[in-house]
Amino acid sequence: MSEKHAILIGGIGDDAHSVGIGLLELGFREAGFYVKSLGIRNSLHEFFRHAPYFDAILISNKNGHAELYLQDFQRLMSEYLLKEKNTKLWYLGGSLSVSESDFSIKKRFLDMGFTNVYPRPVPFSEVLNNIKRDLEYHNIPKRNTRHRFSRMNKQKPINWSEVHTGRLSAEQLETERREVLQEWPTGTDVMYSEYQKVTAVTGTLDDLLWNNKVKSKTPLFQPRTGVANIEDQIELLQYLESEGSDISSVQLDAASRSRLYQRAEEGRLLSIERKSSQLNGFPIPIYGVGEVRRLLLALKNPFQLRGGGPDHRFTYEIALKAGVSALEGGFVCYCLPYDKLTSPVESFKRWQFVDRLAARYHEMFGIAINREYFGVLTATLIEPSLAIIVNIIQAISSARQGIVSISVGYAEQGNRSQDIAAVTVLEELVNYYLRKFNFTQCRVTTVYHQFMAAFPADYKKAEELIFNSSATATLAGATKVMVKTAVEAIRIPDRYDNAKAVMLSKRGALSADKSMLNSEKVQEEKQLIRKEVQQVMDVIMELGSGDVIKGAILAIEQGVIDIPWSPNIYNRNRVVCVRDTDGAVRFYDFGNLPFSESVKDFHQEKVHKRKTMERDPSIFSLLEKDLSRIWKNEYQRWPLDGHYVT
Repeated sequence: MSEKHAILIGGIGDDAHSVGIGLLELGFREAGFYVKSLGIRNSLHEFFRHAPYFDAILISNKNGHAELYLQDFQRLMSEYLLKEKNTKLWYLGGSLSVSESDFSIKKRFLDMGFTNVYPRPVPFSEVLNNIKRDLEYHNIPKRNTRHRFSRMNKQKPINWSEVHTGRLSAEQLETERREVLQEWPTGTDVMYSEYQKVTAVTGTLDDLLWNNKVKSKTPLFQPRTGVANIEDQIELLQYLESEGSDISSVQLDAASRSRLYQRAEEGRLLSIERKSSQLNGFPIPIYGVGEVRRLLLALKNPFQLRGGGPDHRFTYEIALKAGVSALEGGFVCYCLPYDKLTSPVESFKRWQFVDRLAARYHEMFGIAINREYFGVLTATLIEPSLAIIVNIIQAISSARQGIVSISVGYAEQGNRSQDIAAVTVLEELVNYYLRKFNFTQCRVTTVYHQFMAAFPADYKKAEELIFNSSATATLAGATKVMVKTAVEAIRIPDRYDNAKAVMLSKRGALSADKSMLNSEKVQEEKQLIRKEVQQVMDVIMELGSGDVIKGAILAIEQGVIDIPWSPNIYNRNRVVCVRDTDGAVRFYDFGNLPFSESVKDFHQEKVHKRKTMERDPSIFSLLEKDLSRIWKNEYQRWPLDGHYVT
């Protein structure tokens, strides 16, 4: 075996971003390196444990919490250098802080001992050139890479005896609740406080969504927010309400998403000390029922809690008892894209609990808790059929537990015809499959996420994207739009950035006109998406002998459901998607997706045309272009129809 330089790469702490790690892995392999990826959510100790076998160690953090995860870096580095004499390169990159300047971030981590630091995303070519330069400068020799690790994390076989897809009994729910509520001291609030309705002024999100769907021609608009200090959070939401936001919400901070409650509390206290949020969200489990209820009572809009992890049972217990009427997340979309080791079975059981708990609030107090899901939260280069299939499965899972208010989500990819077709077929097929299984009482609404991958660094282009994204959502008939801001690529948005984004989005919605539609292309995309979803759903039904949930778990195991860029060890990761010349997302590698030859031929023809026009046969090169063209501003205009490659 030839000698090569060896690179170790992985994400640290509770950061779940996996796309950049995956792209770096592909790029360094193509450049002739031996690469081992640890995937997401690793401790600092993991990097030091594997470091002796590698020449360069690349640590990624994209959620702004690098300081919290790297507190022990200097100590561990000192201990490591006493045992290991060979020079190593230590690189750190991503989005490393939620509040500091790039200069101060870079200085801090270079002073800690890192060889190079990238506070914001940079082109792969820059990282590659720097690695080569540093390897030469430090005279680090290549090594025989015969020694290879076995898979870092081995997939455990699925235990089918644990899969019970029916409705949880009251006894099962209460037994599990007693255990869940021990996770953090604020669980006591749930056990001993009385439930109080807080929707008298705001109403429920279910009512707002449904009334808007029936009566309005434009969507509702919801900005993302989340800061550590509750007083700041209340003030922020009140300001956005006054500036026109239709729905108030918070994102859960990354530490709480991973049930690292002590870390979340440390971040909250540090935020108070520094007078700026050191967390990338609002730590609901730290505040408890009383404080969360105080936040809700300060608002006029319905309120939603948005999570972002595989196990939110404890957090959602607190939220529901406090009076929250809408929860986000599902057993596929918050497992495969957000977690490395959780199995689909374990994830299903956790979300089965959340759905049954939420349904009980409806049965006992008359509050229809809205349950929202996302298709697939890697959100990057996701062909629409994958997102729709995941939404269907999660909707059926929730309905089995008694949920009657369902919102299904889709992330804008950038081709208007494909995005409009996707949202339309999403609503159509979710309703079809719910009716097929006799869940006729469910009210289904749709959520359109403005482009969720790396945003344009050019402010004007970012504004153009937001404006036209809202027009697309309106033309698609989406019930709600999750709003991004024009500073996404520049800094953490403040209240004014969010307010501007809401106003810009509303103007974009009012601009929507049928003349913007290419009806023929929309119809072509609809037919294709329907065919793809039906072909996969037929196999899922067959695998589960009619039980969609069992069929879905088996489908994940066999690669019939396969999410690109997923960090989860139970995901096959064979499916690859790229853009075609019009910017629409197509399948490059089908993996085990059970598509007909005619469907495969359509995608292959589109990809071949892209390769020919780009004069580029390299899959890494195509993927890097697709993942970076937007944030590099290397595209003509948004949406991408007709001019992505010319």
